[in-house]
Amino acid sequence: MERFPIPGTFLHIKPNTTGTDPLLRRAFSIFDYDETSGVVDILYKVVGRGTEVLSRVRPGETLDVLGPLGNGFDLPLTIDHLVLVAGGVGIPPVYLLAKSHLRQGFDGNKINYLCGLTTAAEKPMADRVEKLPINLQFATDDGSLGFKGFVSELLRARLDDGSLGINPVICACGPDGMLKAVQTIARAYGKKCYLSLESIMPCGVGTCLGCVVKNDGEEKYMRVCREGPVFEASEVEL
Repeated sequence: MERFPIPGTFLHIKPNTTGTDPLLRRAFSIFDYDETSGVVDILYKVVGRGTEVLSRVRPGETLDVLGPLGNGFDLPLTIDHLVLVAGGVGIPPVYLLAKSHLRQGFDGNKINYLCGLTTAAEKPMADRVEKLPINLQFATDDGSLGFKGFVSELLRARLDDGSLGINPVICACGPDGMLKAVQTIARAYGKKCYLSLESIMPCGVGTCLGCVVKNDGEEKYMRVCREGPVFEASEVEL
């Protein structure tokens, strides 16, 4: 990769290094990028056949990878405050967005990262986030770390207490239920909001139509892999 990847773009990876099982590629958001070595990192959780096969890949093996694909977060450095909301394995794209803005001189005091986890045992997923000079807060379903409740509830609480700045821009990635809640909250508070959608993407380049999402208020659909995965919250119906 010749330049720093746009936060929100993804890689389309064939998990198997030798055979055809599984046949289809899997999409993974770019988590991190080392400009010196050119190494790209992804973060994933074993939840199905594809990620189970990928977990067995060893150092030195070769993977078939396409990317970066899709669009990304296109935010000016002139915004007031940047609020990043991540749920579980939705951590990568908004982490990379924070890192990208910092390297361009954006004030880390104006970046608030709200990280939602099921329990404190999942905290290692956010190790890299903790190393950034930004404001980081955790929310866990069971209350074992930080705020007790969903990360969307933490977002609402912080908007209520005014700690996220006067006119924050919200960027979120995570499960559909979380994104729907963030979308609803941003609309209620009149805040600009961008969502990075998670979807099964069989082809990754917009031909199979296996990852479409409905355009809000219109009888048409958009492809998550092509027109997305990042959309303005007002664009999509979740």
